[in-house]
Amino acid sequence: MTDEETLEIKSRKINRVCNVISAFLILVAGGILLAFGISGETIGVSVAQLALPVILLAIGLVLLFRALVKSNTVTLYLSVIFLVSSAISFIAHLTPVTYGVIYPLYIASPGIASFFTMLMSREYAYHLRLLFLFAVPAVFFQLLATAVWSVDIFIPAIVFFVGVITLDLALSAKSVTEE
Repeated sequence: MTDEETLEIKSRKINRVCNVISAFLILVAGGILLAFGISGETIGVSVAQLALPVILLAIGLVLLFRALVKSNTVTLYLSVIFLVSSAISFIAHLTPVTYGVIYPLYIASPGIASFFTMLMSREYAYHLRLLFLFAVPAVFFQLLATAVWSVDIFIPAIVFFVGVITLDLALSAKSVTEE
């Protein structure tokens, strides 16, 4: 057996394990939703409230497992996006906190995902810039959502931030000659 054939067999086995674990996680999500469906409103949480966060959580965990097994940064990035969205949805449905207060986390989610991708890829400079690009506006929106800032401060701050990003892009761009 050649090295290529051995690698192919190993790859198929890894894919099968990933598929079985993915199926298991989806079955668990379905089981959780069924359990809440059977218990009904007696515990104060409906399937309608849990469906989205549980499904997002299952997808996020499936992608996270695959990312870790295959060392795939793109899959890791996507998994974190799903997991953050799931957490936001759980918080909004199961606590007194509303989407109106926590929506800036959606803005920050690409930055959060980039942070975890940075740890796997070790591309620190690139991912720190992405983290900055999404975290700063998320903080601005959070300050606005919690009424710490008014629109009179928020709009100039966003415009100033766009100016900083534009300057950074202009200074970091490689020289291109026009023909």
